[in-house]
Amino acid sequence: MPNTENTTARSAESSADLTVMGGTSPAQPESVDRDEKVSSRDRNISLTRFGSFLQTVGVAFAIVSVQMVQGILLARLLGPEGRGQYATAILYSQLFLYVGLFGGLEVVCRYAAEGKTDATKLRRAAMWLGITTGGFTTILVIVSNLVGLPGEKQFLIPLGCLCALSVIGQHVVLIMTAVDRGTGDYTAYNVRRFIAASAFPALLLVAVLVTEVTLSLACSLFVVGSVVSIAASVIGLPQPVRGESEPPVKRLLTESRPYALSSFATDLFERLELMLLMWFVPLVHQGFYAAMVPVVYPLTVIPNTLGIFLFNVGADDQKSLTTQDVHRILGGLIAIQTVSMIAFMLMVGPLVRLVYGEEFAPAVVYALWLAPVSAIRGVLQGLDSYVKGRGRPLASIRCRIVATVVMLAMVWWYLPTEGAIAIAKAALVGQFVCLVWLSAIVYADVSESKKTASS
Repeated sequence: MPNTENTTARSAESSADLTVMGGTSPAQPESVDRDEKVSSRDRNISLTRFGSFLQTVGVAFAIVSVQMVQGILLARLLGPEGRGQYATAILYSQLFLYVGLFGGLEVVCRYAAEGKTDATKLRRAAMWLGITTGGFTTILVIVSNLVGLPGEKQFLIPLGCLCALSVIGQHVVLIMTAVDRGTGDYTAYNVRRFIAASAFPALLLVAVLVTEVTLSLACSLFVVGSVVSIAASVIGLPQPVRGESEPPVKRLLTESRPYALSSFATDLFERLELMLLMWFVPLVHQGFYAAMVPVVYPLTVIPNTLGIFLFNVGADDQKSLTTQDVHRILGGLIAIQTVSMIAFMLMVGPLVRLVYGEEFAPAVVYALWLAPVSAIRGVLQGLDSYVKGRGRPLASIRCRIVATVVMLAMVWWYLPTEGAIAIAKAALVGQFVCLVWLSAIVYADVSESKKTASS
């Protein structure tokens, strides 16, 4: 939602109110014309917002489709065991990707949404912040690979360290696109996101046509893809290196601390299942599980995209959701996710066998368990975005901790008898705990905002 449009609408509404208060009768033609202009402008703003939402949903589905193609290529080229090795090589890069942002994405997005900082200077600041957080996170990933792989998988340490080099590029892209998201420039936001998501699959497809794709080559292309993503984010930014940036990186890091703690709890919880897979599941079954993760991505698209807009709604000091709004949003999301999940579960078996091949037939059972996990996760991402937009990034930490403990307890109890399925079941229970808890947080925030407004 463009911040300028919101401001324009509020200014127009204020002008109309002042005219009536000044004594002009609402029945007079001048006032009627003004009210009609305000109403027309409001309708145009609503249509613009709805159009931006549809565009973003469409691009999100396109990105998911690209990621599914990427997953199919990797599975076909590497096989179940090779897919498990690839999942291990990139694990720490993905595990610490959002944690290492140190909350910079949310802080930059809030600066952009407020509209008080020059967008060009903010984009440069976002670039330098991404390079800074990416550098620290790269070191953390390398150390984790050196000391944090189980014995039978330590031969993948060199590839894990290689994949760590992709983190800087991913951080720069994520934080710089937060400027587009905050200012409401969803066209630029969607284009840059799509280029970033497509870089690696495109390189992988080219490699398939010219040579044999090995695990080492796949990891190398993963890193090259992140460099291409940086180029796409910097294009159009004048003097990216020498130009003035604002705010300073040090201030952004200081202001991002609450978001960093929230991201730490949230993202470690979201990737806990992948960590447990690496430590307790053989490479073949890890490959089956990892291959099904992108298959269930479509179930997160709609609620996750809505979360982009809900963050901006929460960040707007002059607006707040009502209880009825939350009823509609939450009820609508749950209905959409339920229908989508049922349709997905009916189709996934034949599709996996057709697209991945019979070699991956044992992976279908993982997809069936991951479907509800992904459906709930999407709703959580939407709700979490609103809470963060309200300036309460720490509100959801306790529920993530409790859900993590529940997951670990279930895995400890069921893993010896059920194997990797125990991890999927534990993830489902953990997501449900978070859904109930985070929904309560949103309702409580809405109720508190209503009391504050009335007082």
